[in-house]
Amino acid sequence: MKLRSDDSIAVVLPSPIGDSLIGLVLVDNLIRNGYRPVVFGWVAEQLADWFPHVTVGRRDAWRGAFDTVIELRPTDYASTLSRSGKTICLATLPEYGGSKHMVDRIVDIAKNVLGLSDVTRENGLVVPAGVMRGRFANRVVIHPTGSHPEKMWGRKKFLALSRVLTRRRLRPSFLVAPAEFGVWGDIAEEGCEVNALPKLNEVAAWIAESSWFIGNDSGLGHLASCIGVPTLSLFMRQGLARSWRPGWGPGAVVLPPSFLPFGGLRERLWQRLLSVRRVTSAFQTLHGKHARAVHDHATADLPDAKSMQTTRLGMLPGAQSRRF
Repeated sequence: MKLRSDDSIAVVLPSPIGDSLIGLVLVDNLIRNGYRPVVFGWVAEQLADWFPHVTVGRRDAWRGAFDTVIELRPTDYASTLSRSGKTICLATLPEYGGSKHMVDRIVDIAKNVLGLSDVTRENGLVVPAGVMRGRFANRVVIHPTGSHPEKMWGRKKFLALSRVLTRRRLRPSFLVAPAEFGVWGDIAEEGCEVNALPKLNEVAAWIAESSWFIGNDSGLGHLASCIGVPTLSLFMRQGLARSWRPGWGPGAVVLPPSFLPFGGLRERLWQRLLSVRRVTSAFQTLHGKHARAVHDHATADLPDAKSMQTTRLGMLPGAQSRRF
């Protein structure tokens, strides 16, 4: 299934943020090997400034334009981009399955299926010049939601974790989607900061200018990892974490204790079994491992670090924020 050097190539990304960021690993490898794919998907559109080497297309303008169309999973429009009406769906390939990390599966496909010679695990993300990485040395982004409710830790536990972080002189900052702000905005009355940003590039900037990220198994954990922000991810089970944990920057996974004998029972009870103390301990280990490097980097770039820590990132139009 090696690609011809003169092929016109489209890559159609899936809708979930994490899946798209993993799919961009394939895009980056195509570019490294001399191809010029056109990429489709809302994540690539909203993060265009973060992937400056990627050409982003709008589907209506590219009907029937490509010799080869690659999609990670079946979509409702990828075939319309193909001259032949056919696509290469990575999810149907043997290399897409198995127990390896998803990034490594994409690397295997790039190397062994598409025949690319210069292959990397990176996806090409570049932090834009206007974003100051790690600007807020004590800010911990907490992402308490996700697209799958069964993967979400409890609200009360996230609030308890926030109080622990505050006592340790860190600054927890809850980050939710605009549609979730009505449900989560009231935590400001408990002394919490909660923000909702309308565009993914604004979310990326907020995460990049923070120093730590804690969240459920969700796409924003992958985004934080891409950017290089130390990331603690809460997972319901080990197998899921093995394949889907954020796989780029420094990070760790925290799981519930595994004393229950049945996997299905552990999945149903994982939110109860995963304690605030266990998550706090995992974060403390991650913090201790990387705080020195983060501090040295921040000090080198920000001579007046004390005054910078008291400055809030300006909220963009459409953003919502509450702090008691």
